[in-house]
Amino acid sequence: MSDVIKLMPDSLANQIAAGEVIQRPASVLKELVENSVDAGASKITVNIKDAGRTLIQVIDNGCGMSVTDARMSFERHATSKLTKAEDLFCIYTKGFRGEALASIAAVAEVELKTRRADDAIGTDVIINGSKFISQTPVNTPQGTNFAIKSLFFNVPARRKFLKSNSTELQHIITEFQRIVLTHPMIEFSLYHNENAIYILPKGSLKQRIIGVFGKSLNSELIPVEIDTSIVKITGFTGKPSSSKRRNDKQFFFVNNRYMKNSYFHKAVALAYDKLTLPDCIPPYFLYMEVDPHTIDVNVHPAKTEINFENASDIFRLLQAGIKETLSKSDVTPSIDFDNQEAANIPYFRSDEPIPDEPQIDYDPNYNPFISTEKPQSFESLGVNGNYGHGGARRTTQYDSAINTGRKRADNWQLLYSNINDDSPSPTPVQSPLMQIGSKYIASLHDNGLMLIDQYRAHLRILYEKYLRQIASNADATQQLLYPQPLDLDATSLAMAYDIRDELMSVGFDIDFPSPTATATLRGIPPYLEQNKAIDVLIKVIDSYRDEHGNISSSMKDILARSAARSEAVMGGRSLSNEEMQTLKDDLLATQQPEFSPDGRKTTIILRPEDLEKMFN
Repeated sequence: MSDVIKLMPDSLANQIAAGEVIQRPASVLKELVENSVDAGASKITVNIKDAGRTLIQVIDNGCGMSVTDARMSFERHATSKLTKAEDLFCIYTKGFRGEALASIAAVAEVELKTRRADDAIGTDVIINGSKFISQTPVNTPQGTNFAIKSLFFNVPARRKFLKSNSTELQHIITEFQRIVLTHPMIEFSLYHNENAIYILPKGSLKQRIIGVFGKSLNSELIPVEIDTSIVKITGFTGKPSSSKRRNDKQFFFVNNRYMKNSYFHKAVALAYDKLTLPDCIPPYFLYMEVDPHTIDVNVHPAKTEINFENASDIFRLLQAGIKETLSKSDVTPSIDFDNQEAANIPYFRSDEPIPDEPQIDYDPNYNPFISTEKPQSFESLGVNGNYGHGGARRTTQYDSAINTGRKRADNWQLLYSNINDDSPSPTPVQSPLMQIGSKYIASLHDNGLMLIDQYRAHLRILYEKYLRQIASNADATQQLLYPQPLDLDATSLAMAYDIRDELMSVGFDIDFPSPTATATLRGIPPYLEQNKAIDVLIKVIDSYRDEHGNISSSMKDILARSAARSEAVMGGRSLSNEEMQTLKDDLLATQQPEFSPDGRKTTIILRPEDLEKMFN
């Protein structure tokens, strides 16, 4: 019987390694740009075609490679960064395994042009699918020029399962953002199909963050400085007002390397406890510096998962540091009577004339029961009782009471007595309502107590209103007199381009010259106010990106929820008795009053037996 165990061919081994290291075009960009950073480049340019399917080109002005190193760099486990096992625990560079170039060359057509500063001429290496084609002298600038063409050309199954160009471009942009945010002193450019997505000059960290995510973050960022013997944390965190459900602007870096860490994310979230809505968190860009001997970055081929020796200590320091930062930046309510500046009270001078005593006019015959002005209601919040089932006008008990109360004062007893005439039936006395913490409404309910979350209740009411309006205005679009440019970040713009047909189906008319060029909003759904339409559209794009692949979420449902969120009044607003009653009535008239659009409870019923358990 012959032997069955054989050494695997290098080309096959490289393809297997590529399955872990090179998952999509964004993986190629990550490896090549990180190599450029490690090479000491001060300028890095990335050119992408067809979301990386056709071309991924990375050009830098780094140290370059010799003729021998250029050829050797494609060998598996060839590296200039590790010489002994101990080096794994003292890593400052981005890459170190020596798998990236071999893996890329195994699944693509690769051309490398490189030259060192001291060399008169450079070298040009061509490898296709792990097969060495040629190496020739070439006249090229100092640095390195990688051109990766026809990715996965020899692995059709991998190429088949790539997503749409817009989706793959989003992944490319995300990887690019993670790198440029750690190196603000390097000039970066990113082009897709010859259209500029990012042109980022070198500058400060804050300038780089604003350059990547837009000027809207400029006034929202709070500097963070936490310096201890265990960890030093610098960077920026956002004001509570900038919080969102989507976690697309939350970044952790350790020793200038991007990392994913849900444990530390929880520490930041706890620091914002009671300052933001549940499941909402502001953007943050936090940079940790630790002794490299206390972390292990060699956990995953993508090198984004890192183990910390002092994780629990860093968790507590991070949470406490962010809390202190927020308290010092006046974004948390606090009053210190001892440290308040003295009021600037003007003193009286004897040589100045004494001002006249102010006169106050009043009507001694004023009777509040004769007033014809309707008290403020929850209509100011977008809840007006006009959208009960079927959209018919629903006269609330509150309306009846107000109509009766408009009669003369000598008829005020009509509010509390039975009348056998043609006038409307008297309104029974409502159960008392009370607001708790400007967030919850308490009301008697059967043999118990009902607690209503006023924000979630408002969401449910508005959500069903918008669902009806969407259904009655199917495919309708209101054209704008003055089209507006859409100020979207690169990832949101790519997603909007990808779902442009779905957006058109619910009334948004958007002109997209290309997936990366500035888009223009030309039309909006007729039931949206123009000044809120862009905010709603951004929420729709973000929600779709979060829920992409969830077949239970249609575009109409996402639009209704997004419109409701843009209009709903958050907790913290004091309500009058009339507003509380209207909110309660309109909530109970909805189809699913127990839950908000995202499935959270709007009401809780506390019965006597529940209270007894609490007191035991």
